[in-house]
Amino acid sequence: MEVFLFPLVNVTLFPRTTKPLNIFEPRYLSMIKEAVETQTPIAVGFIEDPSKVTPVRPGETVPFVREVAGYGYAQIIEERLNGTLLVFIQGQGKLRLGKVLDRGTPYMVCEGQIIPEKTVLEPSLRLELNSLHKILTRWIQTHIPDPAQRDIFMRNLTHPEEIVGSFASYLVRDYDLQQMVLEYDDINEKVHFLHRLMESNELTT
Repeated sequence: MEVFLFPLVNVTLFPRTTKPLNIFEPRYLSMIKEAVETQTPIAVGFIEDPSKVTPVRPGETVPFVREVAGYGYAQIIEERLNGTLLVFIQGQGKLRLGKVLDRGTPYMVCEGQIIPEKTVLEPSLRLELNSLHKILTRWIQTHIPDPAQRDIFMRNLTHPEEIVGSFASYLVRDYDLQQMVLEYDDINEKVHFLHRLMESNELTT
């Protein structure tokens, strides 16, 4: 499949989660509008070090972006008077980024190969998932003051993928560890890994 690539520093998009983004750079404003019009998926590429960003020609891979990226579809929430956009990207899954394609755009268009994941939770890990859910619930109640927004957030935490993605996004302080969670292909490995982080106090407050 073809995807528009949005490289961002220390940002990971998890499946079944929503990433709000403020878009202001002209090439990415163009990318978002084109993606919405054509229903082209956007891959959010994780950049660890912005100083390593280098020009990429068609036919090359992108050396400064992690190979595994979350992808989803953009929804324009607000178009402001100054031309900037508030956008939600709804995470659909993850893919392996391939070569940059020559499409004559000011932003990068890449090949992407969808990575299948195991999403069935083993019964032996149900207690660990419940522990993550309880901590995430406490975080939501503490950090989201609006009752309506809290309710929407909580109602969307119905599947293990949603709990894991939200937990990693909001409660794991280390961005590399967030990306590591994304790169696991088995929901059971993700739950066990996050539970170990919780026990080792590697979380935000």
